[in-house]
Amino acid sequence: MSNSYKFCFQPEDNLAFIGASPELLYYREGKKIRCEAVAGTRPRGRTKEEDQRYSAELLRSEKDLREHRYVIHSIEDAFKPLARSVLNCNPTSTSLLKLSRIQHLITPFEFELKENVSDAELIGALHPTAAVGGYPKDKTIGEIMRLEGFNRGWYAAPVGWVGRDAAEFVVAIRSGLVKGNFLSLYSGAGIINGSVPENEWDEMNYKIEMFLRVFT
Repeated sequence: MSNSYKFCFQPEDNLAFIGASPELLYYREGKKIRCEAVAGTRPRGRTKEEDQRYSAELLRSEKDLREHRYVIHSIEDAFKPLARSVLNCNPTSTSLLKLSRIQHLITPFEFELKENVSDAELIGALHPTAAVGGYPKDKTIGEIMRLEGFNRGWYAAPVGWVGRDAAEFVVAIRSGLVKGNFLSLYSGAGIINGSVPENEWDEMNYKIEMFLRVFT
């Protein structure tokens, strides 16, 4: 999967959390920070013409654009108390993030942080993203936990690194947990008004296809 962030954490023998996420939570260099809104999905086409048709369909889909706007709004809300200035923030500059098997809507953001904003504060403000935790999250997290009825574990958690003057974290989606000889796969879809259950199920299958191809 090109244009994605690969990760593998192995905290103990016979246990590993692996994945290839397209979603950057944030990259920080000094006080400058870059992040991306990623939401809205279509598969890649088998031909150039089919691929262009899927792309055009995604860019004009009212449902997917609305889902994408929720993620944009969540990022803007998160940085209101943390950012000194906006370096690049144009919600109308949405384009396509094309991966090997799937494509998404993507909008980039750049901010300059206020003094003494820690990475812990950034993670707390940005996680969970609207794509995995709903929007506004203070009203959705409890309901998601009630409806799901299970613990997500590491799925959709921030994974990354922190250095002296920089840090980078991605959202651990498109992931799998290896425990001995067992592999549990994790994928999801944003459910909003207008979602079609069959389409959302297909979307989740597209997202974990890279894992499934290993076994076929």
